[in-house]
Amino acid sequence: MKKDAKFSNGDDVKAQDLATCLNDIIANNKLSRASAGEIKYEATGEYTLKATTERPTKDLKSILGEWTNVVYKKDNNGKYIFTGPFIIKTLQPKNELTLQPNKYYPESDKRPDTVIVKAFKDINTLKLAFESGEVDLAFGITGEIAKELKEKNKHILDFNAGYQYFTFLNTKNEILSDVKVREALDYAINRESIKEALFGGTLPTGLFAHYNAFDTTEKALYDTQKASQLLDEAGWKLESNSKYRQKDGKELALTIKTYSAKADLPKVSQIIASELEKSGIKTNVEVVDNISEVTKSREFDAVVYAQHPSPAGSPVYFLNQFFRTDAPNNFTSYSSVKTNELLDAMGTESDTSKLYDLAKQVQKEVLKDRPVLLTMDPQWHAAVSDNLKNYKLWNGDYYIVNSSLKVK
Repeated sequence: MKKDAKFSNGDDVKAQDLATCLNDIIANNKLSRASAGEIKYEATGEYTLKATTERPTKDLKSILGEWTNVVYKKDNNGKYIFTGPFIIKTLQPKNELTLQPNKYYPESDKRPDTVIVKAFKDINTLKLAFESGEVDLAFGITGEIAKELKEKNKHILDFNAGYQYFTFLNTKNEILSDVKVREALDYAINRESIKEALFGGTLPTGLFAHYNAFDTTEKALYDTQKASQLLDEAGWKLESNSKYRQKDGKELALTIKTYSAKADLPKVSQIIASELEKSGIKTNVEVVDNISEVTKSREFDAVVYAQHPSPAGSPVYFLNQFFRTDAPNNFTSYSSVKTNELLDAMGTESDTSKLYDLAKQVQKEVLKDRPVLLTMDPQWHAAVSDNLKNYKLWNGDYYIVNSSLKVK
């Protein structure tokens, strides 16, 4: 461990503090076990740590950088003390957060004296707040709003989100358990329509953002004739006098569930529904408040979802979290012996080029089985005031308050 890291109260961050913190996270957050299973951390000296993993891994550096692994400790009153560049002055849950520089973090004197983070439930309200000068940075505006603000000569940042938009399919669903139906849905969706509606983005070629070396080149193809053929083969026939396909007297009907916390997703879902309707699939869209409750319950047909698949710069975490049998976020109930074997191989591979090749093989296998449909590699947008013209964004929404956030 580095020896100059400090908690925001000035205490040194030592090995026992880190071991206690990381073991607490492993015990209480199952998502922290995705990459290598359960990990036991043990202090072996004042600044040395031993990690014992349930599954083999050569990727401990990325694991320690995963978003679950925040460094903290509790004081005698049970208050959490962190190590980051800012401290929390006030917190109004789901509404507002006030930050001040952590004086024990390097270059604290170069940070703004106060940063206020506000939550807006409605994207248009956020737009009005920016235009009125209430906020200096409007993060997460849609492509349409970004275009409107550009026409008003406002300063807009367009950037590769890092996140991907996915359509996850419930493989235990009576209809979607048939891989031919899942494949048909894939062919029935016109991603160009989605890109146009979002005013930008890149057509996806794999499960990761296009700029990652471990992304594959498995393009999603649009072919309505192929979609119809597959549905016919699966027994879902479209009679000449019917709008929707039927099988054994049952109508082919699906519900897409999504959420509005990512403003693009309801629009993306509506476009997908419209495309599926063209293939004789009755499709309903339902926008829910808590998508986690939906995925946890497994009570869905399809979920349109935003996910950053490589926040720590590695393909290991996402692939294990979503596609290993019985993994924490495998809410599609996908299970593949071959995929599991490839994921195991990734855990023992130390050569980066070979690891990336294995990641591509996993993607190829998953995209063949289609528990998930590639939907869009999006571009995101933020509006910034004249005070923040040197501000930069990267890696989705992981580092909005970053070192470039300085008042001009």
